[in-house]
Amino acid sequence: MGYGFFDYKYHIPDEYKTGMFTTAHIGMIVLVYLLAIFLPILLRNVQRRKITIFLRVLSIAMVVLEVTKITWESYFDITTGQGFNFGGILPLYTCSLFIYTLLFAAWTKGRVQKVALSFITTIGLLFGAIGVVYCNGLNWYPLFSFGGLYSFLFHSTMFVTGMLLLITQYHEPEWKDSLWIMIPVLLLSVFAIPANYRWSADYMLLYSGSGVPIYEEIAAAAAEKGLRFLYTLLMLITHIPLACLVIGVAKFVKWSAKKIKKKPSGD
Repeated sequence: MGYGFFDYKYHIPDEYKTGMFTTAHIGMIVLVYLLAIFLPILLRNVQRRKITIFLRVLSIAMVVLEVTKITWESYFDITTGQGFNFGGILPLYTCSLFIYTLLFAAWTKGRVQKVALSFITTIGLLFGAIGVVYCNGLNWYPLFSFGGLYSFLFHSTMFVTGMLLLITQYHEPEWKDSLWIMIPVLLLSVFAIPANYRWSADYMLLYSGSGVPIYEEIAAAAAEKGLRFLYTLLMLITHIPLACLVIGVAKFVKWSAKKIKKKPSGD
């Protein structure tokens, strides 16, 4: 291997940055999707207390790993003369909400916990499933490197955890959850939006929709007319129908499963 596992992106030869949808990446996608479907099914009867313990351990692990990743990348940014990357490394992405909501889901009770679980089982699950396939970190790092694996496994964890909570019925999202999820989304946007305008960043995709062609076109058109704030508002509202999509699919699958169980066997 012509690079070290912990090498920084600018120290890795371009020939090893093979991007997304390589044979290895596709194989990992299939593996994660199978895991996300069948592992929760195997664990569907596990005690709620054990899932809570899992969430608590995972919540601490995710914080430690995120701090490690930020420290690791910042060290190279600073030592190579680029300085701290305020415009890209802060945990202000929508997927970063998985870390925050996981803490509340694991360590709180009542409405606060339900709001956190609502996010994890809707937007968290969906963005995790998308992030496994469209893993943007692989544009900068090989899959089998710290940077590449961290990005891939982060989204894999979002996906699998969301599926686990759904299939074990630890939390069953209702239509109203599509509104509850806006609480963490809006809270994070309070920090993300000023950061975007201060450093021309694109946290939560609320500034330029970078990396998503349709979003980029809408953002560019809005910015050209001096209406970037409308794009930002549209992107925030978009979380509601996306959450409804997941809730609708979950309800349909549950309804279908009940119909199959009730279907009388043949003579």
